[in-house]
Amino acid sequence: MISEGSGGAFEVSQRMTALVGWGATSEFRESWVYDQGVEQYVLDQDMARRLKDSNPEAFRNIVRRFLEANSRGMWDADNSTIEKLQDIYSTIEDELEGIVAPTSQVGML
Repeated sequence: MISEGSGGAFEVSQRMTALVGWGATSEFRESWVYDQGVEQYVLDQDMARRLKDSNPEAFRNIVRRFLEANSRGMWDADNSTIEKLQDIYSTIEDELEGIVAPTSQVGML
């Protein structure tokens, strides 16, 4: 899916939205699902770069959904992970608004 460019990144983003929606309606609270999602789609530097380069809005949504899952009590993430996600989210927002130039090191913040 990732190799499909913008559309593929959008689909990954939509799956994260569905995951949070499903978690909220079914009271799904398995942190390992969110842990693995963050590792694969946000903290893996190559994957994050590919998603962000293909569709920065979709990447921002992916990060936002993980933060939402934590804030709604669906995911018990450690503070270090949440801080990384918040930093990445803040950076991508600033880039989308043109406040700072885009970076390619999103997973290494």
